[in-house]
Amino acid sequence: MNVIRFIGLIFLFFGILASCVLAVFLVIILARFWPLLIAVVLSCLIFEVIARTAGTRRLQN
Repeated sequence: MNVIRFIGLIFLFFGILASCVLAVFLVIILARFWPLLIAVVLSCLIFEVIARTAGTRRLQN
């Protein structure tokens, strides 16, 4: 049972490590190509507005 737990923890560790590496690469890419940074920020703002209006509509119904 300990071997299965160890293998699961290894997969968990490598998954977290891969996601951290991906986040660092994303920050590097966004810092190098600033128009892409503007596009990401604008898309986040648009998503926030849409989510807020959808939330208020759901509360009204």
